[in-house]
Amino acid sequence: MEAGVPPLWWVGCHGGAGVTTMAKLTGIGVEMGAAWPQVPPDWRLPPVVLVARASAAGMRAAEAVVEQCRRTAGTDVMGLVVVDASPKRPPRIVTERLQLIRGWLPAIWRVGWVETFLAADDPLDVGVPPDVQTVRHALDRLLTEVGAQ
Repeated sequence: MEAGVPPLWWVGCHGGAGVTTMAKLTGIGVEMGAAWPQVPPDWRLPPVVLVARASAAGMRAAEAVVEQCRRTAGTDVMGLVVVDASPKRPPRIVTERLQLIRGWLPAIWRVGWVETFLAADDPLDVGVPPDVQTVRHALDRLLTEVGAQ
């Protein structure tokens, strides 16, 4: 990896997806909001992890971003983190759209609803939930395999 380029970028499929929270809680990479990373033309684009909410609109946005990535050469999407939008079970349309997306990506990780994040100024004050620890361990392993860390 080129000097100064992070091991991965977190990219939201839409605003409010949870990109900042995931980057902060995993301690890996840099969050880009909903913007695609820009690197000099002679650099390799670092791996990207997409983030979306488990809602109909979130899954529709994820479909669009994943489809765009599939058509763009040199894009290395490690997977999609789907963050629950509420403590309730997602509607059927969400699970159906997620099933479609699952066929297009190497990995999908689910992160459950964490009520205490609503009252926290910083998610690190609450701690790292087990679902996020699972994502972090998976990314550590994948980045080690590709030699990005």
